[in-house]
This record gives sequence, C-alpha cells and structure tokens, in this order.
Amino acid sequence: MRFLLWLLLTASVLGNVFVSTFADLSAAAHVTASVGTGAVLLGSAVGLWLTRPSAEA
Repeated sequence: MRFLLWLLLTASVLGNVFVSTFADLSAAAHVTASVGTGAVLLGSAVGLWLTRPSAEA
C-alpha cells in the first residue's frame, strides 16, 4: 500500500514538472492539469502520513 502511495507521489511530482515546463497546453488545460497533479500529490502525501509507522518504543 505504501509503495503505491510513494509511486503516486513520485508520478504526480514528475507530472507536475512536465506540465509546468514541457507541455504546450492552453491556459484552461494547463490549470486543469496542474490542479489534477496537485490533488494526486496532496492525496498521496496525506495517505503516506496517515499510514506512517508508529514511533512507540
């Protein structure tokens, strides 16, 4: 499960970099792609935070 969340986090960062630098999109498409990759990034980050190992020792 955590592996998939890490994979999504990495893919969303790479996708956002691609959208921001290389993609030749119109303004609306650029905003939509950025919001989509941002939502995936935030969702996977929250998922990783919620599934972190406990520090009880």
